[in-house]
Amino acid sequence: MKNLIRTAAAALVLLFSSCAGNVDLNGKWEIVSVGGETVEATETNPYLEFNTADGKVHGHTGCNLMNGKFTLDGKKLSFSNMATTMMAGPDMDLERSVLDAINSTASVKKASKDMVEVFDADGNQLMELRKK
Repeated sequence: MKNLIRTAAAALVLLFSSCAGNVDLNGKWEIVSVGGETVEATETNPYLEFNTADGKVHGHTGCNLMNGKFTLDGKKLSFSNMATTMMAGPDMDLERSVLDAINSTASVKKASKDMVEVFDADGNQLMELRKK
């Protein structure tokens, strides 16, 4: 009986740990919070749109368009070669927060069916994203 319980427990741990590592980022994600602050609805809400087949990402900072590349390896997430247009916008503080979060990104975790959380290397939450 003890062996059966151990086997069942090991199977559950394996099941949950393998599911936790699988984050499907493909598609468009609205940035709903940055640095613990809820993003207020604006004319152009910030978002990230991931193309997992090509490893490319584009989106909007709330002021400017952005494009670049990303790598997702299990839970590890990183961005590279990010570029933005350079127009002034109504909320440059939001843009700075979004860009800082992207530059500090180290991992991602599925929070629910349509939500993911993005973290820095120290495990601090940087952003919450909602699937559109």
